[in-house]
Amino acid sequence: MKKCKVCKSPFEPFNSLQVACGASCALQYVQKEKQKEKQKEQAKLQKESRAWVKVQRERLKSNAQRLNDLQVLVNRYVRQRDSGKPCISCGKPDDGSHQRHASHFRSVGACSSLRFNTLNIHASCAQCNSHRSGNILEYRIGLANRFGPELIDRLECAPVLKRYEREWIERSKKTFRQKLKSQEKQRDAA
Repeated sequence: MKKCKVCKSPFEPFNSLQVACGASCALQYVQKEKQKEKQKEQAKLQKESRAWVKVQRERLKSNAQRLNDLQVLVNRYVRQRDSGKPCISCGKPDDGSHQRHASHFRSVGACSSLRFNTLNIHASCAQCNSHRSGNILEYRIGLANRFGPELIDRLECAPVLKRYEREWIERSKKTFRQKLKSQEKQRDAA
């Protein structure tokens, strides 16, 4: 005895492949199966359509939008890299009681060539970065204490302007995504 897939009543099948008790239930069963197949096909098409739209959106982005996307990734990487370290400027501990920013020693406007240089970007408290415009004098002292005065000289002697090409931006985005994943794995393993 088997149970009908449609009406759930018990029946004795003619062969092992029979799933419905009669012709009307078999018709309903076939219609349901066709409907399921149609829904699967529509879901597949929607998924492909969303993927296509995503690719087209990415393709149509301006260089400025790509740079902003990369900056978000770099800032996230810096905040993760410096988690647990105190604010580079004022030394406020990273205890979760205040917001953390990725602060540039040489600002993006002053030196675009160092915009994505992780030696130029360090975690700081929101107070120093936003309200004290980076608290640069204390930032300089914090950099000298952590890395030595040679780094400050290197950062201050860097060329001011740099034009970022689309290919470089895309490679850098992939690189920072990989760095973020490896940092997350290391953090989860610890």
